[in-house]
Amino acid sequence: MAGPHPQRPESMAALSLPGQIEPMLAQAVTEPFDSADHLFEIKWDGMRCIAFVEPDRLRLQSRRNIEMRDRFPELSGLRGLPGGTVLDGEIVVLHQGKPSFAKLQQRMHLLDPRRIELLSRRLPATLMPFDLLYRKGQNVMAEPLQVRRERLRDVVGRLGDPHVLVPDFIVEQGRQYFAAVESHDLEGVMAKRLSSPYLPGKRSPHWLKIKVAQTTEFDIIGYVPREGAAAISALAIGIKSRGRWIYKGKVGSGFTELMRTQFYETLSRAPKLEHPPGAGPGGVAWRTTGLTCRVRFFEQTISGIPRAPVFKGLVESR
Repeated sequence: MAGPHPQRPESMAALSLPGQIEPMLAQAVTEPFDSADHLFEIKWDGMRCIAFVEPDRLRLQSRRNIEMRDRFPELSGLRGLPGGTVLDGEIVVLHQGKPSFAKLQQRMHLLDPRRIELLSRRLPATLMPFDLLYRKGQNVMAEPLQVRRERLRDVVGRLGDPHVLVPDFIVEQGRQYFAAVESHDLEGVMAKRLSSPYLPGKRSPHWLKIKVAQTTEFDIIGYVPREGAAAISALAIGIKSRGRWIYKGKVGSGFTELMRTQFYETLSRAPKLEHPPGAGPGGVAWRTTGLTCRVRFFEQTISGIPRAPVFKGLVESR
């Protein structure tokens, strides 16, 4: 009679890990809400990362399946997790306790080992894992999110690595949580159904993202004409610093068709802008307008250009 089957070694369990996992994605909503069926947590302003922990190696997979392990040597402590562990999270660079995408951008594409080593000390990265996908080589993605989060906190808590931090969350009070996130100038909130499975590569209503927008005033310094029509395609915006214009991007949404025509009629007759910004793109008709507008956006690039800007109206002259 055959004896009991021997337990599978950890190294064999880890061999069952897939080579790639497409991250689960969230749908966007515009308004915060309360729900006892959801957890609410910070939407981290970072870079998505699937971490595969095997006994003989660590893999850090970006959303585009790029290996990032060598770019973030300070995350090597993840090797201390049990073999066969897979985490989903975001890599962030914290500045004064808040994530800074501008500082993360200085790390994301580095390949020079000496530069990487220098910035790993000057701008250290932190992994914020928010989901557990494999545990001891076993796929746990079908388990409810609430169970996965409890196990995640347990396994990462045992690691005790300051570069790997499981984020906190609250349940039910989504509106209050969003207001707190907004007051701290953070990117937004994620709302995740507690009973939800992990669905690789799916943009699921189980996960919702609610971004915090900001509104800033910019001067209108030109326009991009619409091809074949007496209308604008976009406004060029900027700010003046030390007597020089600094280009801050183009705003192409938030207009009615009538507004596009009216702006063209006004701006096409305005005098040319003296000394337009040197960093400005081609195709812009630079103009001295004397107009200031409000622009709504969610974040800025490292050079201070608003992302996804929306025109919200002119500012009345003071």
